[in-house]
Amino acid sequence: MLYRPLFWTSYWCEDWLHSTGSYKTSDSGKLSILISSASSKTAFSLAYLVQKRIRAGELPNVTVVGLTSKRNIGFTQRLGLYDGVYEYDTFVKAPAFQADRSRRWLYVDVAGNADLNERVKTHFASPSVGRIIKNVSLGATNLAPSSSANDDMNWSHNAFNASAVVDDPSIRWPTVEHFFMPEWLNVRKHQLAIHEIFRRQAVAWNDLMRDCRAWVQLERVYGAEKVKDDYIRIAKGGLGPDKGLIWSLWDAELSSKPFTSRL
Repeated sequence: MLYRPLFWTSYWCEDWLHSTGSYKTSDSGKLSILISSASSKTAFSLAYLVQKRIRAGELPNVTVVGLTSKRNIGFTQRLGLYDGVYEYDTFVKAPAFQADRSRRWLYVDVAGNADLNERVKTHFASPSVGRIIKNVSLGATNLAPSSSANDDMNWSHNAFNASAVVDDPSIRWPTVEHFFMPEWLNVRKHQLAIHEIFRRQAVAWNDLMRDCRAWVQLERVYGAEKVKDDYIRIAKGGLGPDKGLIWSLWDAELSSKPFTSRL
């Protein structure tokens, strides 16, 4: 329940990246996948899926790098899903982001924050560092009020063109490609049989349920009044990335009783 909508967004985004050859560079060199809002479930689900391919030997030259806030960096590192985790405010000073001109980067923006994207863009504009060869918008977890004028947030239809990987030295900030899961599924349903789509999803979901148990602590809240109180608490104090809340308006004692469906 907690992961399902977020995980499937990440799953089909990773399927799109893999199916269209986005992990390949023209010289078969090193590639780092840079993911913003790395502590969010959508982001670390994507990292998890890429790491599965790395462990399977499919992506020998690929690493996964996360950007997150200072308060969430400990949690994000403990997940063990990133090869490196860095703070939004200081990442440009990290050795991983310096000097390696041969490295290519695939940027997946889950945060949707204009100020952060501008810092990323400015850093990679320098010819002394690696280049971004694909620029993907996957979410808006940290959208700022000022972002309404950000061109990157002007969503448009994605043609899912395999040639969208831009390995051109003169282009330091490729056009943003917005990923929308229903659009990609509309493509895949013509490439894969429906039963194959369901089979792949079943395997992926079973693997996730096996592997995700230690990532987030689940908390269940039952009853309308308790849900309201918990909502007020979260609105005032926020919620750490290591917690996952499941709210039910049913009272706890009723939730365990079977219900007979009626047409």
